[in-house]
Amino acid sequence: MRKILYLGTLYLFIAQFSIAQRRTIINIKYENFRDSAISLSFPIYDGKFSSYTARDYESTRNDGKFHFEFPLEETTKVCIYTSTKNGLLFVPGTFNIIINPGDSLDLIVRDDKEGLNNMEIGGRGAEKLLMTKQVTKKMLSSYVFKKPYNKQNITERYLEVDRSLDIIDSMFNEHPQKNTRDFRLAKAQLVEQTLDAIMLQSVDQYDDSVATLFNKFIKNKKRINPLLDSLTIDYFGGFRVLPAYIYICNMQQLATRHDLFRYKYPLEYGSLVEKEFKDFPFIMNYLLSDNTIAIFRKNWYSQISSDAFNFYEAKVNRKNHYFQYVLNEFNNLKEILKPGNHFYNFNLPDTNGIYHNLSDLRGKVVILDFWFTGCGACKTAASEVTKLNNLKNDKIQFVSINVDETLERWKAGIGVFSISGALQLYTDGKRYDHPIIKFAKIRAYPTLIVLDRDGRIIGMPPHPYEDPSGFEKYILNCL
Repeated sequence: MRKILYLGTLYLFIAQFSIAQRRTIINIKYENFRDSAISLSFPIYDGKFSSYTARDYESTRNDGKFHFEFPLEETTKVCIYTSTKNGLLFVPGTFNIIINPGDSLDLIVRDDKEGLNNMEIGGRGAEKLLMTKQVTKKMLSSYVFKKPYNKQNITERYLEVDRSLDIIDSMFNEHPQKNTRDFRLAKAQLVEQTLDAIMLQSVDQYDDSVATLFNKFIKNKKRINPLLDSLTIDYFGGFRVLPAYIYICNMQQLATRHDLFRYKYPLEYGSLVEKEFKDFPFIMNYLLSDNTIAIFRKNWYSQISSDAFNFYEAKVNRKNHYFQYVLNEFNNLKEILKPGNHFYNFNLPDTNGIYHNLSDLRGKVVILDFWFTGCGACKTAASEVTKLNNLKNDKIQFVSINVDETLERWKAGIGVFSISGALQLYTDGKRYDHPIIKFAKIRAYPTLIVLDRDGRIIGMPPHPYEDPSGFEKYILNCL
């Protein structure tokens, strides 16, 4: 009997593990392409919200036949970059595709025509991509205004968005699988993609006419409803569209403060989240959780972080599955980034293969800059730091630490996504598994940490892009 119970338990364990870690496949075949050699690359983000890992996949082929195989635990979005003129495999159509654990996709690209709308799609998991392809082809063929997007005025853009959203609604509503998880994700993806640009433009150019257009075409028609879904919020809507929606609905209150409002005024933003989405607690929980973690990383040593955490604890349902992420982040940062603690004594190679450790830098104030190639926020931060001439002296040492998977990708990003003139070090392809990343619990990029002359933690400075003068003053005060 014990043996039977043991074997039964072992079977359940293996079955659960195989479901959690499923081999996922993407086969891509190029036919009749002019390029003799084609390179494809993409990151796979496994997990969601504040806790995830990533791994890069790259391949160059002369025969146009690509086979990518990887383990996957959670549904994810995949954007594939190409060496061809187009640059992005799924454009026109969409920027990325939805992949589930266990999918086995077969994609055929012909006659120099990339884009989801032009490729042949088959294999396990193809249904959601085929639906996305059908809808985006219909949207592109139905544009009223033939002029380029950058030549359209904002009224014309709203009319195009309205027509596109009508097409998305009608085609998904008619499909028998409309209520399945995959099709809800696919619809949310297209709604987010369609709303993204017009929402951001409406925030930047807000006036009475924009308010009228927004109320007529977005708010009154409840266009964001596909994003108010507990099954899709982890993937679509929460990053830009829903925060922008909150801004536009409350622009009279925000006035000129809309730039980075949610990070500079997190308590006020939190109140607006509650106001707009009190009837959608899972959306409110997500937005408050996401913003609270961002505040920790941007303002850990200021009162804002403590206030944001207290507000968060008071407002969210502690049983929501994001709460533990936020609590873990708060406790981890409180322990790891405690002023006066000695930082991890790393030993990392530079571009010439020479290893450097933290003790080599004793006597200097050290600013650690964690980054990766392709990180837009890393690029803007690095650009601002380069302009601060007062920080260019022999008492200060910038150290840019890269987490890319390959040497080639790391070196390609130096000086663009990392701080020019810094000591450039590499985590040997170990990425998020490297001890320095695990020690500092780095989950956001860029992350900047300042150490004193003895390698002890001083703190996290103000963000150089959002507050360049505050960043400069902070560093100079550490000397």
